[in-house]
Amino acid sequence: MNHRARYPPGIGAGRGGAGMNAGPGFQSRASQMQYVQRNQLGQQHFQPNYQQQPPQLQYQQQQWSRRPQVASAETSLYEVEKTVQSEAADSSSQDWKAALRVPPPDTRFKTEDVTATKGNEFEDYFLKRELLMGIYEKGFEKPSPIQEESIPIALTGSDILARAKNGTGKTAAFCIPALEKIDQDNNVIQVVILVPTRELALQTSQVCKELGKHLKIQVMVTTGGTSLKDDIMRLHQPVHLLVGTPGRILDLAKKGVCILKDCSMLVMDEVSILWIFIILYLFNLYIVISPNVIHMD
Repeated sequence: MNHRARYPPGIGAGRGGAGMNAGPGFQSRASQMQYVQRNQLGQQHFQPNYQQQPPQLQYQQQQWSRRPQVASAETSLYEVEKTVQSEAADSSSQDWKAALRVPPPDTRFKTEDVTATKGNEFEDYFLKRELLMGIYEKGFEKPSPIQEESIPIALTGSDILARAKNGTGKTAAFCIPALEKIDQDNNVIQVVILVPTRELALQTSQVCKELGKHLKIQVMVTTGGTSLKDDIMRLHQPVHLLVGTPGRILDLAKKGVCILKDCSMLVMDEVSILWIFIILYLFNLYIVISPNVIHMD
């Protein structure tokens, strides 16, 4: 009995394709090579035509086509979120500079004391962004030679003896690392800057305030010739950086209101002049303390 006789003609001829029992309407299966050729033609037909698209859209499609295939929908969503966050971070890192109120560039003639730099940037020192904002808004574009030599060494906590001409950024060379090393959450005196005169104290404190205006750092200036009572009341409030003359700071320290045990950085500006004031003050203090000293005027 022929069991294949019940099938319509052309069906049920077996795995061998059209055989002896195949009906007249049977069509044999196409070869595998025809499917491969048809698949290749389909890929060529549906391949995106980048030449007919705008350059920007063409670049975006090329970038998306080069991205690796992810394993699952969850992984794909994670990769997309990570890419968006990365692009947003890059954009925000550039936006903070665009929002700064930078003064017009200084067009005055500059000597080699300012221009002979190594090509470093302030970002190379890994400073706080708030401090960088104050630096750029102060008008500094790149570190000067004295700043290139002083800032990285001061940030390591090493001692420095530096000399530079006036107008070369000497004040900022010690103010920038001082502001960087201050812990804003610790309300104690952490930096003391000694200067010989009242005018220089006011000038230095103003530079510190301008550079650190985006930081939560309290700067105090104290000099002789001002109210000692006002300085005592001010020291009962948080002070992180103290600028002053040696005599006034020593008076406040002797009275127990200027606590310097947490001070980690001492800066002496114009030290050649400053040492004269220190020696004279200590000499006068010695005369006052020692009543048996013979005075010869």
